Amino acid sequence: MGANSGLLSMDEYKARKQEERERKRERRDERQDDDLTDDERARAKVLSYCARLYDEARTAREPHETFDTAWDLYIGNVFPRSWPNWRAKITINKIRAFITFMQAIMTDNKPRMSVEPLVEGSEDAADLLRKLVDRDWDENDMQQKLSQFVLHGLIWGTAFMKITYDPYADGGRGRHLATPIVPYRIYTNRTATCIEDAEYIIHRDEVTMGWIRRNFPDRANHVYKVRGMRTVDKREGDRDYILEGDASEQQRIVSAQNVNGNITPPMYAQPYFMDDDGDSVEILEYWMRDDSLEQYERQVVRDGVALTEPVVEDGMYVLEVAGKKVEFSEIDGQPFLADTYKPKMKPVMESAWRMKYPNGRLVIVAGGKCLLRDVPAPFQVDGFPFAMWKDYDVGGFWGQGEPLALKDCAVALNRVVSQVYDILEKTGNPSYILKKGAGVNASSIKARPGQVIPMDEMDALKPLDKPVIPQQFMELFGVLRSAMGEISGVNDSVMGQLPAANTAFATMDQLQESGAAPIRLKVRNLESGIRRMGKLRVALIQQWDNGRQPIRERNESEPQLDDEGNEIVQPVKSVDVQFRSYAKADLQGQVEFGVVPISSLSTSPAGTWNRFMDLYSKHLIDRRWWHQKFRIEGWRTELPRMEKQEKEDAMAAAAAKQAGKPGPAPRSTSTNRSRNAKQQAPASHVPSRTQNAAVR
Repeated sequence: MGANSGLLSMDEYKARKQEERERKRERRDERQDDDLTDDERARAKVLSYCARLYDEARTAREPHETFDTAWDLYIGNVFPRSWPNWRAKITINKIRAFITFMQAIMTDNKPRMSVEPLVEGSEDAADLLRKLVDRDWDENDMQQKLSQFVLHGLIWGTAFMKITYDPYADGGRGRHLATPIVPYRIYTNRTATCIEDAEYIIHRDEVTMGWIRRNFPDRANHVYKVRGMRTVDKREGDRDYILEGDASEQQRIVSAQNVNGNITPPMYAQPYFMDDDGDSVEILEYWMRDDSLEQYERQVVRDGVALTEPVVEDGMYVLEVAGKKVEFSEIDGQPFLADTYKPKMKPVMESAWRMKYPNGRLVIVAGGKCLLRDVPAPFQVDGFPFAMWKDYDVGGFWGQGEPLALKDCAVALNRVVSQVYDILEKTGNPSYILKKGAGVNASSIKARPGQVIPMDEMDALKPLDKPVIPQQFMELFGVLRSAMGEISGVNDSVMGQLPAANTAFATMDQLQESGAAPIRLKVRNLESGIRRMGKLRVALIQQWDNGRQPIRERNESEPQLDDEGNEIVQPVKSVDVQFRSYAKADLQGQVEFGVVPISSLSTSPAGTWNRFMDLYSKHLIDRRWWHQKFRIEGWRTELPRMEKQEKEDAMAAAAAKQAGKPGPAPRSTSTNRSRNAKQQAPASHVPSRTQNAAVR
């Protein structure tokens, strides 16, 4: 363009249009601000601040968003969309098999938990809290939730468990809640490496309008206007691979009853949302650290004494009745009761600063536009009410899962198998070459057994050479399968596939222990999350539990036997059960929650049997301990009778020795001998239950 043409360049034209749009937006915002009250303007500021945090957290998570890829590998979707339809797609889903195997052995046993006192005087509180945590684990089916918690971590590398409390559940008695949260619904700041050092945690979820009406009835009409609006794109909004937690609880987002605070009118933020039709509502829950201070008045205390001062009005003390005294009337000299007065006192106050959000801040937003809550966090816990564990901890907030580590091997393995299938299919249904002008319709030739094709020339139709399956295919398949086991840690020794020569108990234990080292590393990472869950649960018990649900304790007593030595089953009314009541003060104290290392990992029954047999043979444990450990048949009936008989024989032998007479030979303790038998085998020839069990 010439200098005097009077036309604008495209870049300058776009810049002017952008400035014009910004001026219109500023004028519109100013008009909206003029229509808002000071309180509404403050709430709009909160919405704008939360929207900025959400954008920053989404941007920070984008490099780590491998959720779709990991899920495709987990379900066996390893072939690209452009894969030809005529080629075979044979899927051997080793990734799912490995993850299922690791999930099973990592959660095979209930973790052994402990609550230890930190200061003197907290011993009783620690013992009571341990029993309450153990009861909560069983009543809330935590073993199943732990299994889902483990599955999320193995698939996506990072898993979250939300630990909360609903004081209005179970008819007002209250209920502790633990809900597994899938990682693609969690956002945090870029510099966070774990829950403990995160500045904020954002939990995004979708609820129904029925949930809104039950928990936020005064806000239902405003929330209804933003239903279907999402702050994420269509792909991320529809990402719902596994149902998060128990659908019957519906407590993934803190409800209105859980949080104290006033209901706020609707506010509006920048319109960058996506509108979809539907009855669901997106809920964003912001758990934030907020160091804001607020000023308040407090009474001055000096040397442990609260200071007061007289109340003065119009330069005179304000008096108040202090008591009664007897005085005499100046008229007739009769006594009467008169009031005595003293200056009215008021506390001496001073201004001070305190944390506005001592346990953090909770903001709940519906549809990205409607502010439902902005209150101090209701739970007195250390940080946010979340626990997490990482499969492969690489130092960042997001861990790495199994599918990504096994991706290349899984893709190659399935392509090798599919290629072999293609070759076999060509062998069974070969291609043909047809001579031109042979007088045969090519479309009539079918690969059916016994088909007769009339031809003038015998050499007009002949099959192509059949491809030969290279031996390297099978070798490559074995290499890939072995490599996947080495990468995941699920090798032959862990799965019990040992050589025939290594059948000794000690050899099996050594091979399995060394082979399971990678899985034990995962279990240690998992137990860090379980410890976090336990600490949160103990803190919530100390905050909310008022002793409305006493602890049930059953006293174990010695079984009563009949004449034949069988245990007598006691009626229900005779069962010795006690209900231990407690108060909130009994739970207070400084305690530490812990988990016995590797206690959730599965153990080899054969190895355990061999270890205890060795301890028993070396007399490091007694017979009763050994029988109770393995629940040998008759350990509660026959074992006491055997011990009683041995005691009587020993007493008879001692009495005979004291009288100078040979004592009777010890009677056999075998359960198979007859009471009326006249002749008995020597005691050394009669196998005991321990010997029978060892042979078995």
